[in-house]
Amino acid sequence: MIKVVVLLKRRPGLSLAEFIDHYETVHVPLATRLSTRALRYERHFLHPIPNMVEAGPSVEPEYDVVTEIWYDDLAAFDADQRDARARPEQVAAVIADEKVLFDRAKTRIALAEDRVSDLTAG
Repeated sequence: MIKVVVLLKRRPGLSLAEFIDHYETVHVPLATRLSTRALRYERHFLHPIPNMVEAGPSVEPEYDVVTEIWYDDLAAFDADQRDARARPEQVAAVIADEKVLFDRAKTRIALAEDRVSDLTAG
């Protein structure tokens, strides 16, 4: 199993609530129609909170959402990318929506290698 992680910032002028609503109601359906080989599509929306260690004020995070897209393996991810390129009209629709929703210059994407610590082991 592999996971693609995407860090996304909302376009200036959108409130976090507007961003989340648009992402969930407009962008998710576009993305799921385009990415047919993904197994899981998670969005982790980031809400600012005060700094718990230094008791400082809340600061807006550099990104508004961490998106994870899960695939069986790298071959499935590569095939999904090839499939998407064969549907330029759907790609164009996703890109058009990204321009409404995201500050695309700040988008970052990477493959994640997960490591998990067992905190119950003593």
